Amino acid sequence: MKIEDLELGAVFQPEWDARLIRVLAFDSEQVMYDSWLPHVSRWGIDSLSRRMSYYRIPTSFVLNKALYLRTEKYTEQERAVHRPDLPFSFARVDSLEWPMTCPATTHDFPQSLSQVANGEQELLDAPRIFLEPFGPKGGPKPSALVTAKNKKTFNVEEMLWHAARLQFQHLRDEKIIQGVGIYRSGVQRGLPSYYVWGAKSRMGI
Repeated sequence: MKIEDLELGAVFQPEWDARLIRVLAFDSEQVMYDSWLPHVSRWGIDSLSRRMSYYRIPTSFVLNKALYLRTEKYTEQERAVHRPDLPFSFARVDSLEWPMTCPATTHDFPQSLSQVANGEQELLDAPRIFLEPFGPKGGPKPSALVTAKNKKTFNVEEMLWHAARLQFQHLRDEKIIQGVGIYRSGVQRGLPSYYVWGAKSRMGI
């Protein structure tokens, strides 16, 4: 199968697992999917109202190491909750580092943001998302709801500001990542959720 043939709701039998998978969102690098639970005869995501973290795998694995079986209709409700149109990664910058002090009390980070965002037109088309910072050893910390200033979209500068505001209190002298960025993790309270990390995702992409 070619990536041009991949579609939302497509069901595959992977070589690496006896359980079927169903595509929830994808891009050229990753597929986010649900997994079939044979012992209860249903998909793992049985409710769109609860908090969920997506399974993910490189797109090349699905295209080359999974057998397409059928497509189970991707509903408008699923589209509204999963938001497959949103980017899997956003505001990735190699030249920035998360500040270890509150960005509201230092001039360095805001100035760096302005330089990075100068002429940057990338937008994240959602009025609200959940952002999850990481701890000193890389583990997840409680997420927080952030709202776009214009109530419609986040630009790069605004998103990095929110992420830095949540992240600074969890940083230590020893760095475990390089650069900055946020990455799609799933859904929380019916809204898109992202995790804070470096310029490369946890998958190394």
